[in-house]
Amino acid sequence: MSSTSNKIITSFGSGFTKPDDPLYNEIEQIGKVIAEGGWTLCSGGYFGTMEAISKGAKSSGGKTVGITVRGWNAKPNDFIDEEVKMPNLMERIVELIGIADCYIIFKGGTGTLVEISTALELMNKKVIPEKPLIFYTDFWMNVIETLKLDSKNLSELIERNVKFISNYQDISLYLN
Repeated sequence: MSSTSNKIITSFGSGFTKPDDPLYNEIEQIGKVIAEGGWTLCSGGYFGTMEAISKGAKSSGGKTVGITVRGWNAKPNDFIDEEVKMPNLMERIVELIGIADCYIIFKGGTGTLVEISTALELMNKKVIPEKPLIFYTDFWMNVIETLKLDSKNLSELIERNVKFISNYQDISLYLN
């Protein structure tokens, strides 16, 4: 994968967020802030939150990368500059996590939960360095609080790396 920026932020969230949902517009605004901060935006490349954040990044001149799955019939969204096709879903998730310097996480379902859990597990086992996980809204707050109950190590890792924001402009506080 090539990049015009030294820093990559990967977004995780629902593929079902529609353009008429107010959250879609908020995520699009986050994409703009990311691009204006000079970051490359990486996503799963398809629709919903992936499309919204890519659309925002593109509208502000940012570079966008979509990590998709070879063999899936879905086409990437129209705001992807570079598509990287992975052989399967698990390798896609590992690529999305591995190339990022930071993560932005939105409301989502089981796929987003797997991505969050995998990122935290790879950091917890020291397979990858610790990286910030920025959650937009408190949608995942209860899950994160529950995970902190597992062990002192995981709780401390979460305390160091997990942030929650409720205003799209606050993402800029973590993009240094």
